[in-house]
Amino acid sequence: MRATERLLEIERQFGNELDRIVPLELDDQTVRLILYLKDGTNLRLTEQWEGNMLQRYSYYWLTAANELKIGWDNASHHTHLDTFPHHKHVGRQGNLQPSTETHLDDVMALIRTAGD
Repeated sequence: MRATERLLEIERQFGNELDRIVPLELDDQTVRLILYLKDGTNLRLTEQWEGNMLQRYSYYWLTAANELKIGWDNASHHTHLDTFPHHKHVGRQGNLQPSTETHLDDVMALIRTAGD
């Protein structure tokens, strides 16, 4: 997926939940954005695509003061987790947990329920 197509898709799908989107990197395969949510938090998003397949991702949800709430990624360095390579960092980098949230849709659904 081309980065500009992905940016437009994110804007279309989640635009009503966002204050703004700040693009950091858009190239043929990599999308890096900051999504500023209406609740004052922000989501740091990095996705690497190969065609229409998401290969690598990281989604880091931060408070308005840029403190970690939850960070999801699929870096292949926590082999002891049941959901390897998918994992999340909750509250701090060292608090690793298994993760079934492996796409932006999953992450945004969790963020929505956390705000309720």
